[in-house]
Formats: sequence, structure tokens, C-alpha cells
Amino acid sequence: MDITPIDPKYGMAIIDGKMRVVKNATGEPIPPEEPLILFRARDRNALEMLRYYREVCVGDGCVPEHLAGIDNRIQAFRDFAADYPSRMKQPGITRGL
Repeated sequence: MDITPIDPKYGMAIIDGKMRVVKNATGEPIPPEEPLILFRARDRNALEMLRYYREVCVGDGCVPEHLAGIDNRIQAFRDFAADYPSRMKQPGITRGL
């Protein structure tokens, strides 16, 4: 199975002719009834949300590997904001366009 990474933990793969989100380590697909959410790096509020989520995870005693994954996304979002400041947007401002 070819997996196209989304982040260190998840990716996309074609399973039974359908594009699915899968866990990179196992290739296990996320069940279709399980809700997902996507935050884009251009969302100017996403980085703050990731920082807050990390604090919640630390308080919950999450394993270091999970925190490292969050740190990876924080750095990637920070880098995007620094490299592409003109692309940063208020979420929803394009009203689906």
C-alpha cells in the first residue's frame, strides 16, 4: 500500500478504490464513521490552537511520541507562517472559495 504522508502520524492511501486517511505506522484506515478535522497552516488561528492542544496533552500525561508529533506540526505551521505571510488568513474569510 502506498501512503502519502499528511504528517508524521497519518497519511492518505487508496483502499478498495477510495481515498482514505490511514495511520502511517500500520496502514490502518480511520473508520469512516469517525469524525476528523483538518487545520490548514494558512489559518492564522491554527498555530495557537496547536499550542493549546499541546498544553492539554501535557496535562493529560500523553506519551512523548505524541507530544513530538504535535511539536512537529507546531514547527511546520510556524515555518509556513514565516515563509508565506501573505497567505495567512482568518478562517472562513474566503467563504469556501
